[in-house]
Amino acid sequence: MPSDVPGGEEDGLISQTLIRALPDGTMSQETTFITRSEQRAQLEAREALFRHQGGGVTQQDLDDLAIDGGCAGSSLWLFDQAARQGNQLCLYKQAGAPQGWLNLGTVIRRWDGTRFLTWSGAVRSLWSGVHPGSLQYCTATLCYTSPYQNFNANQPLDTITASASKLNWAYLYDP
Repeated sequence: MPSDVPGGEEDGLISQTLIRALPDGTMSQETTFITRSEQRAQLEAREALFRHQGGGVTQQDLDDLAIDGGCAGSSLWLFDQAARQGNQLCLYKQAGAPQGWLNLGTVIRRWDGTRFLTWSGAVRSLWSGVHPGSLQYCTATLCYTSPYQNFNANQPLDTITASASKLNWAYLYDP
């Protein structure tokens, strides 16, 4: 039986995954490993910037926030544990596109020793970036009105209140 603790956390490392939309329309997935203290430092730095956002924080400030150069402060940060902890997936909407969708079942979250686990149904908390959006339950032809979890721009959610185990698509849009 798999542990409730995501792989890698026992040794102090957690995965941080960035999805990029490439010019040809395909996606690339890059995963790096950071310590929990590095993740806390990213969260604290982002929180400090958002607290002072009215005081002249620029988009460049947000983009430079990430310690590892991968998960920019303007991106949507998804976590597989409550309270913005655990493995982390960073998403951003391609510039110029009015909206962006991602099937979370296409993104590998971790290896449990017998199989690869994806991000589908795994999001337990988040911190949105500059774009509002939602997590939704979708099939190949339809997205349902329930369950879903909407979020505003720059909004931390320490617990996903919808049926998190069913949420399998991420959606971002221009406000």
